[in-house]
Amino acid sequence: MPTHDDPTARAIAPQDAETAPQDAKPPRAQAERRTQAERRARAEAALLAAAARLIAEHGSTGVTLARVGEEAGFSRGLATHYFGSKAALLARLQEEALAEAMAAAAPERSGAGAAEELCGFARGVLDGVRNPTDLGRAFVVLGAEALAGASELTVAVAELDTRTRDWVADVVGQGVTDGEVRAGLDARAFAFAFVGLLKGLVVQAAAAPEAFDVPTATAEAERWIRLALAAD
Repeated sequence: MPTHDDPTARAIAPQDAETAPQDAKPPRAQAERRTQAERRARAEAALLAAAARLIAEHGSTGVTLARVGEEAGFSRGLATHYFGSKAALLARLQEEALAEAMAAAAPERSGAGAAEELCGFARGVLDGVRNPTDLGRAFVVLGAEALAGASELTVAVAELDTRTRDWVADVVGQGVTDGEVRAGLDARAFAFAFVGLLKGLVVQAAAAPEAFDVPTATAEAERWIRLALAAD
């Protein structure tokens, strides 16, 4: 959301009025348009946050637009007014969740080496289990529904998995080239196993959060990664 004034929205000084473009809008009208856009952006953000909370707690099946509006502190009809349908709301929520997940799925190469980069990624994913955002929790729930074929996220989850595997394979392949990863390791096969490991741990944590030991799971994940990559 923009926080700085748009330079094009400056008031036209009286001495410049005659030379101003004929289609220039009065500053007040421009300010009103910005205010309306800001209000809409804030309301949409609140509605999406409310939808994320509800889905994280109850799944998407029982979530209605009216309930989302009430949860956000607005009228029952505002979510319908802004998004039109539940499918459109879920699509927008998916976009937001995917943007957050994609940013984590393919971070910039740090140059720390394959093992350190992959262990760091695993720590980040599992730390998200320890301190999840509502959006992150909703994404896990929708992902689980997608696995059961009950969510429109199926294609999006597959895209996220592919992007993550591509990044992992790139890290491993560079490690083989640099001699820090054992020669002959199949980078693509490792990537499938790596993503499967982390997804399995996240699903377990979502199913039984009280029983899930994040430090132990993290330590074991790191041990497996280092053993699998260790050069001869």
